[in-house]
Amino acid sequence: MNGRPLTDAQISNALRAHLPDRAQAGLRERILVAAETTTQQRTLPSFLGALSQADPITRRRTLLIAAALLVALVLASAAAVGELRLLQVGPVRDLSFVPPPAPSVTAPSAGPSTSPSPTTTALIWTQASVGEDWPAPVRAEPAGAATVVPILLPTDTTTGGHYVDPSGDTGSDLFPWADIKEVRFCWNACLIIVPVSGYRSTVDPSQEWIAYGIVADIDGDGVPDRRYGFDNMQVDAKGVWHYRWWITDLHTGRTEWASGPPYGISVGKTEFYGGPGRFVFGADVAGGGTAGGLPKRFYVWASVIQDGRVVSTDYAPDVGWLQPHAKAKP
Repeated sequence: MNGRPLTDAQISNALRAHLPDRAQAGLRERILVAAETTTQQRTLPSFLGALSQADPITRRRTLLIAAALLVALVLASAAAVGELRLLQVGPVRDLSFVPPPAPSVTAPSAGPSTSPSPTTTALIWTQASVGEDWPAPVRAEPAGAATVVPILLPTDTTTGGHYVDPSGDTGSDLFPWADIKEVRFCWNACLIIVPVSGYRSTVDPSQEWIAYGIVADIDGDGVPDRRYGFDNMQVDAKGVWHYRWWITDLHTGRTEWASGPPYGISVGKTEFYGGPGRFVFGADVAGGGTAGGLPKRFYVWASVIQDGRVVSTDYAPDVGWLQPHAKAKP
């Protein structure tokens, strides 16, 4: 199969050696009949015709060439698909050379905050709350020397000076009874806190806990020493609203308190009582000032706790201390 093909002479000699000298009778007629009745196999077109060659070597070579052409066609098709995939890019991004706007940064407020620092636990009123300080912290004081705002000292019966606090500085209009608009004296031992709206104190503290008070700087060093407060309590069995007055030593945390209807009660040995928004100090008030029992330096505050959190707080002044002074302007 792998040798050289036989020549016509070799084939002729081989046939003469095996075939008889004469053909059988009628062979010529049978050959003609077979040729007329047998269909001819036509050669395949182009190079495919080589696949029908009788020579096995020629057919094998032709098959190898055809296989190589098929592989080349497959590789060319894959390359073409890859080129198309490279051309299928996403939408063109903005190639502008204009730099994007810088992110906005909110500068910190230069003014004081009107709310104390947030607490991590719910501030819920319970019966144990009557013997405790207000659960929110006092106002944070700035570093440096304390700011003093003089207020005219009151005499025995005349009205002294007053301080006007900006309205709407609590950050919420929902609790106007905690928005202080004025602080004034009623006589030489009495202080009045005037809110934007009327006082709201006849409400169950488990629903809305409301307090008004004073923070005193007794020694004038700019550090709060005492916190005085007045807050609402539950109604009693007779339908009478009770209130609580209390004094907390901010250095020791000790709180003295008393409860009952407005006026007529005092906290411990210190004369401190009043009604909604009105505070009366006796001459024996801790750190008593030059005008009866008024604290030497102080600021006033109002606060509301709802659903266990402080929802509104105001201070007057927001920064600094009010100080009664004989030469202050009315």
